[in-house]
Amino acid sequence: MKSQPPVAAELAWPQVHAFRLQRHHLATRAPAKRLVDVAGDISGAQAQVMSAAELQLGVRCKAGVDGVRKALWQDRALVKTWLMRGTLHLVPSVDLPLYTAAMRSRWVWPNNTWLKWVQLTEPELVSLIESIGDALDQPLTREELIAAMGRTSSDHVRTVLKSGWSTLLKPVARSGRLCFGPNRGTSVTFVRPDVWLKSWRDLDPDEAVIEVARRYLRAYGPATKDDFGRWFGAWPGLGKAAWSGLADELAPVSIEGRRADVLAADLKQLRSSAGVSSVLLLPAFDPYLMGHNSRDHLFEPGFRARVSRTAGWISAVLLVEGRVTGTWTHTVAKDVLRIVVDPFGKLPPNVRPEIQARAQELASTLGLAEVELKLV
Repeated sequence: MKSQPPVAAELAWPQVHAFRLQRHHLATRAPAKRLVDVAGDISGAQAQVMSAAELQLGVRCKAGVDGVRKALWQDRALVKTWLMRGTLHLVPSVDLPLYTAAMRSRWVWPNNTWLKWVQLTEPELVSLIESIGDALDQPLTREELIAAMGRTSSDHVRTVLKSGWSTLLKPVARSGRLCFGPNRGTSVTFVRPDVWLKSWRDLDPDEAVIEVARRYLRAYGPATKDDFGRWFGAWPGLGKAAWSGLADELAPVSIEGRRADVLAADLKQLRSSAGVSSVLLLPAFDPYLMGHNSRDHLFEPGFRARVSRTAGWISAVLLVEGRVTGTWTHTVAKDVLRIVVDPFGKLPPNVRPEIQARAQELASTLGLAEVELKLV
């Protein structure tokens, strides 16, 4: 049996949490002008619920939801499309070619089971991806795109398009041939990124996988190759390839007996990281919770069902010193933000004023002046 290399550092979880909070811009909110940088530093905001993505950036940056929308639809500095884990994300436009190049690699091509499920052969899928991209030289609604495809596709492909729409758009997006355009009334539109965005470049897929893993470790390290695989998409061999490409840059560490890797360049900061006195209200699907195979280092296993709910829903959480200590929900009525916090246990007296401060920041992010807070 091959022996493991000696660890470069023995770490405690409070150090790791403090390091990740800093890298996620959760220890100190960034100024509004750094919105796009923040989105890049966390490798994107998860956006299958758009309002949650706006808040994910809002708790890290003082831009507010209006700033996020401006960067996305007016400045085109952010872009929305299907990326990691087949999930919608907001990422900096300049980074989209990197992610799609990594997803074009041999690691991320649909397998035979998926092709059988969508009732397409591999040549049909390749042709479909190219055809959809060719049609998107301007923003089109779903109905307009189906109509455009109907003029050149077989009856079978048209039937598959109508019945499995979002499933088929994901490989088109991963190939770099599709992103979201601006809404047209209540309808979303799609457009080709090299048309919609101000710049585009082609990158080597294998080098892109390594760079994506490098960026992942900057924000989510220490981590394992399996953690990276789960975060990126769990395609066989992906984590091994990424870690192999980063071999000369990695340092193994032990976190209270758990082995992981960190970029050697980050080791000094990680060693010196100290527990931070922080109280945060993180929105649903927050990236801080999405980066690892297990979340047991973030909360006691008995609370797992309250955080990781059915159908893959990740709750909005109360974070104290980097650990989840409760969940929260919110509603908006008559320009008032109402937040209900459900702690896992009794909170220290100094936490409630901090929760109130975070609630007020969320109201400001949403452009609301008044907030009502309730602790269950």
